[in-house]
Amino acid sequence: MKIQSKIRAFVKILKLIKPYWHLILISIFFSILASFLSGAIAWLVKPLFDKVFLPQNYKFFAYLPFLVAGIFVVRASSVFLQAYFMKKASYSLGKNLRAELYQKIVNIPFCYATEKGGGEIVSRVINDVSLLESTLGDISRTFFLETITILILIGVAFYRSWELTLLTFTVIPFVAIASEWLAKKTHKNRHRMQTKLAELTHALYETFSGLREIKIYLQQKKMVKNFFRLCEETYRTFLKGVKYEEGSKFIVNVLTGLAAALIVFYGGYLIKTHAITPGDFFSLFTAVLMIFSPLKKLAGAYNRFHNALAGIERIEEIFSFPDEKGGSKKVSELKKGFNFYRVSFQYPHTQTFALRDISLFLPAGKTIAIIGKSGAGKSTLVSLLPRFYDPTEGVITLDGVDLKELELDSLRNLFGIVSQEVVVFNMSIAENIALGKPDATREEIIEAAKLAYAHEFIEKLPQGYDTILGKEGLTLSGGQKQRIAIARAILKNPPVLILDEATSQLDTISEKYIQMALERLMSGRTTIIIAHRLSTVKRADYVIVLDEGRLVCHGTHAELEKTCPYYQRLYEFLEK
Repeated sequence: MKIQSKIRAFVKILKLIKPYWHLILISIFFSILASFLSGAIAWLVKPLFDKVFLPQNYKFFAYLPFLVAGIFVVRASSVFLQAYFMKKASYSLGKNLRAELYQKIVNIPFCYATEKGGGEIVSRVINDVSLLESTLGDISRTFFLETITILILIGVAFYRSWELTLLTFTVIPFVAIASEWLAKKTHKNRHRMQTKLAELTHALYETFSGLREIKIYLQQKKMVKNFFRLCEETYRTFLKGVKYEEGSKFIVNVLTGLAAALIVFYGGYLIKTHAITPGDFFSLFTAVLMIFSPLKKLAGAYNRFHNALAGIERIEEIFSFPDEKGGSKKVSELKKGFNFYRVSFQYPHTQTFALRDISLFLPAGKTIAIIGKSGAGKSTLVSLLPRFYDPTEGVITLDGVDLKELELDSLRNLFGIVSQEVVVFNMSIAENIALGKPDATREEIIEAAKLAYAHEFIEKLPQGYDTILGKEGLTLSGGQKQRIAIARAILKNPPVLILDEATSQLDTISEKYIQMALERLMSGRTTIIIAHRLSTVKRADYVIVLDEGRLVCHGTHAELEKTCPYYQRLYEFLEK
């Protein structure tokens, strides 16, 4: 990693910790105090040898235990407080950084979220931030405490014998060179480690999402084999990281022994020639040996600094995603309808177009059915209306105004969506329904639930409308979740309703009643249905037929029966 890159990274770290400067200042104060006490230990060796032990002034022995105990207690307290305040700063950073990342994620364009995948983004918010907060706290603590300690101990050593100190420090450049080489290796390996963790997270995420499919198709052994392979790859990557991180400690330990040998060799000569006293020698020897312990910690911190850089780079990628942008024009109703002008759409990093050269008009106040085989582009077409995606080519207008000119919140406020895959959140039933209208009263929520035929089963739950749903709504059946979603749409009462076969997961009796509720809800508003059933197509005012992303034909059911051969074949297929 180049020096300029390291400087930029260090500046980024300073920006991250800037809000917590008061905690860091307190930590630095205790670092200085602990470092001075470390220097005092080395400094006191000379008077102890020259004035107490060698002359055998035993009267001082009564005070020595209290002096030694006092120094170590105060130093231990200082180290504890220094670590506490530095960790408090780093964990505060982690708490706020996760919140900022979450805020960023919910405001990035939909295509960026789907492109990265849930597991990958979860890994960055959880694993990368955890890496950053732990290493940043350790690095900052080590940097301030050990650097100051080294400087003070070097001062003690130079004061006792500058020439012996210089001779000893000839090994330090070798420590620096080895640490730099290992740090580069660590940085590259850390990227691989985080990628493997993300892959593991995503594999778990996929497994829980598709557990039914895994079991019904008897794929347990295959999935376990794949996951074991990921675990093995992760293990090997982490093990390589251990070699790099522990390698720096090994080198420092070896060089510490070499430095000690130099001190003994040349220090013995200086004592013999009376250039220094035994007290000077042991004071210097103590200081130098004490220097190599924090030096080893600094070498380790330097490696962890590169680990933190890898985390920062992955986190910064999320922050680099653009926010969703809308226009300034507000909209509150749909008067004429939506117009597609030669619209094509291609998902990021794909070679083919999901939609190609679509031109059509979706009239307001009508029920519109979109049909086609799987992969025809039905869901993609509908996703362009609330601007989950923007066209790769062409323009979509609402009452003659380009969707990109409309304020996003007001545009999306026009829509209510009920899809096959219903998402319920880990909050109460009432809160889940009130997503459609956050300021709704309890009476309005209950009325919406009644219209969706959900009130009866909600009342039977332990806390009724205040029952907290489990993760991803696992405490509800598919049909119950579907009715919660319908209640949301009923409560919101939107001008435009998007239905992706909203009754597909309901039993026959429930479907009958909910279909009646949906028909009341659909009355007088624009309803766009991704249709898979014949009954839905026949009730629609307008039918759009897609095939492989292209518009085959559109019109009323009666018109298409006569003029569109592809529709006739598709209709016969639905009829079966």
